[in-house]
Amino acid sequence: MFTNMVYSLLRTNELLGYCKEIKVFLASLDLEALPIKDSAEKLSVKLEAALAASNRKRASEYTEWLNEKDQRRDDSFLAFRNLMSAFTYRKDESLVAAAEKIILIIKGHGWSLQRGGKKVQSAKMASLIKELSSEENQALLTSLSANDWYADMVTDNTAYDEMLEEKSNLSSNETVYDMSTVYQDLQTACEELFEAVEVLNRISPNEIYTQIATFSNDCTQRYLAAARTRKTKNENSAVEETEAE
Repeated sequence: MFTNMVYSLLRTNELLGYCKEIKVFLASLDLEALPIKDSAEKLSVKLEAALAASNRKRASEYTEWLNEKDQRRDDSFLAFRNLMSAFTYRKDESLVAAAEKIILIIKGHGWSLQRGGKKVQSAKMASLIKELSSEENQALLTSLSANDWYADMVTDNTAYDEMLEEKSNLSSNETVYDMSTVYQDLQTACEELFEAVEVLNRISPNEIYTQIATFSNDCTQRYLAAARTRKTKNENSAVEETEAE
């Protein structure tokens, strides 16, 4: 009744997508009076756990992303700071005076604030940007044609802070998962669902069971086709690399 799914061919995101499609389809059916209801609910519970585990894994990737964002804001801060320094070598005394005022402000918050810890840097950047945002200081930046440089620094700092907040939101509900067990439990729940449908349909045939099988088989064929195509491409690439050596 069911096409055999080769779960070992699926990537994690594919397993999650496959089970999610089946869960959504089951939710569209009236299972209240059918014995299959418990199996459907079990699949839903295991899928939610697997999705939560997947999100937990994603949260750990934020460390790398945050480092990239931090480097970007360091670079834009240094570009802005060094531009101000460069202006002090101009012949135009008004430009020199404007740059020196901005430099004093930067020094007041930390001339090398990019070298501090990320939390300290965020605090100093926030205070620096707040002071530079005043009408008077914005006029100085305009006189130096430095508005774009300042805007880059603000934008890059905001991007870091926003990503840090995203990571914090994910971590606030952090749960420790045994990843392999969670995904295996999801696979088992899916297999048990299909087995239950087959058994129940033999005992008491029902159109809903046929609908579940038809939909699930379509999903299985689509996901297997994509997985096998990828596997073939990988194998061909490996052969080409071996022959090229």
